[in-house]
Amino acid sequence: MPSLEKAPHTVHSNLNFLSPALKEKPYYGSNSPDKVAESNIIVNTVLTELTDVRSLSPEEQAGFTLDTSGFQFYKHQSVEKDFTDEKRIKDVYYPEVEALLKSVTGAKRIYVFDHTIRRRSHDAPGHEHRGDRGPGLRAHVDQSPKAGAARVKLHLGDEADELLKGRVQIINVWRPLRGPVQDTPLAMADFRTVDPVSDVVATDLIYPERTGETYSVRHSPAQKWYWFSEQQTDEVILLKCYENEVVKGRALFTPHSAFINPEAPKDALPRWSIEVRALVFY
Repeated sequence: MPSLEKAPHTVHSNLNFLSPALKEKPYYGSNSPDKVAESNIIVNTVLTELTDVRSLSPEEQAGFTLDTSGFQFYKHQSVEKDFTDEKRIKDVYYPEVEALLKSVTGAKRIYVFDHTIRRRSHDAPGHEHRGDRGPGLRAHVDQSPKAGAARVKLHLGDEADELLKGRVQIINVWRPLRGPVQDTPLAMADFRTVDPVSDVVATDLIYPERTGETYSVRHSPAQKWYWFSEQQTDEVILLKCYENEVVKGRALFTPHSAFINPEAPKDALPRWSIEVRALVFY
């Protein structure tokens, strides 16, 4: 008797990876607030299959966790609705994120260190709108291991050395500011399909006051990429950006990228989202 199981819902879209043609260390940014960001990054654009996690069985969906795939989907309603007042975001939303991460991970301490608001517009797709950044359309990881440890030292000073003796993570909490997200959703690579050595390249992120480090991502046919269709404002994606406790079978980071959704209606609202990054201590 033929199987009645439905095939997973997939789309195909171009993802931008780091080209293997680049032989020097990649960099992006500017050491002056008055200068336009510069970069030596060469992009390798690859038509990639992306699987909608919602179309998988409940058992398969449950297998995507911070420690297995590197990302996790979670229902969470925020008291904050507007996200236009920086002070209110820090006073109201940051504590919500702290409570959420403690609940999900069982961590002892959370330190939220920054956030990014992205508001895409039809007249300037992928670029700044109302002072905010557009979606990041290149596959990356927010912090390299070097940068993850540096973040602890940057924000927690005298406590850093002792804290780094224990387990530390950086987790990005990604939320739509309006829904459903149809235009430029977020795609994530399952860490179980990523080579943590050959698929990522340390990349300098240059600020006026310091130089950080991210990972650029190289394409591999072994990688499997996923997304969550029609994401609403009461749904968040947790992305692991850094893990200092290396254990066999545990995800260390999550390559991710925005992508142009070929199934988005022509009148789809431009994507607005907020991502909050936090140090997580056990």
